[in-house]
Amino acid sequence: MPKKEAAVKEVPVVKTTEELMLNFGAGKYSAIPLAALWAKELKKHEVNRHLTPAEILDAALRDVLTGKVGWKDLEKVSAAAEKKEE
Repeated sequence: MPKKEAAVKEVPVVKTTEELMLNFGAGKYSAIPLAALWAKELKKHEVNRHLTPAEILDAALRDVLTGKVGWKDLEKVSAAAEKKEE
């Protein structure tokens, strides 16, 4: 690759949460309960303690809408948390 092409890299386009919600193909109304439950899980993590509730919800929505988290992932986390409590 020539130096000029190497120097010009494509910058990933960051989509807003609204754009992700409008373009979500699996049904945006099924994503809302999943995002709410995922936000509760994120709130439990020490890494997210400094975030406001709005920031946690935005992070949860982004995780759900980009496909990083699904119902199966949430079930695994919930099952692990239940086992930990026993």
